[in-house]
Amino acid sequence: MTNVTIVDELVSSKIVAKVLGISSRRVQQLTEDGIFEKEKRGQYNIAKTVQAFVAYKTGESKLEKKAREGGYDAERTLLTRTKRMIEENKLKIMNGELHRSNTVKAVMNRMLNNFKSKLQALPLKAAPKVLGETNLLVIQDTLLDEVNECLTELSEYDPNMFHDESDDIIVDDDEAGEGD
Repeated sequence: MTNVTIVDELVSSKIVAKVLGISSRRVQQLTEDGIFEKEKRGQYNIAKTVQAFVAYKTGESKLEKKAREGGYDAERTLLTRTKRMIEENKLKIMNGELHRSNTVKAVMNRMLNNFKSKLQALPLKAAPKVLGETNLLVIQDTLLDEVNECLTELSEYDPNMFHDESDDIIVDDDEAGEGD
């Protein structure tokens, strides 16, 4: 059985880089970003540095770590941040800058079903036009025109389609400016 001891010694950035499998420059960048902390004269506590790197790679911020460890202020800050993000997203929805996934799904399904119907009708619509035509260029042009007509279904983006489908209250820029 192997004895494991916690290493609590100071090492250089080169050793940190070697242990973590990153470059010395990356160690400097992470230090500048506040992920790693120098103990003294460019030396790093290897145990703290490895823990900080793991937390960084797993996406756990210092604030989240404090909250996990029971810090009331950190937990409250996280809650406040989350509430702010929710309110910002609500505002984006109201301004029509953000759409709920079910709204996008409904609008896109309708749009793609219309496109599919036009494509399926293409042979019935184009066949009489090219029937008896012997000039290949005329046939190609006719078919190309019909295909392009089908494609206009996809190119006619209208943000109001999302507003009409949505149950959310949408603030129209024109309506918002009328109160001035």
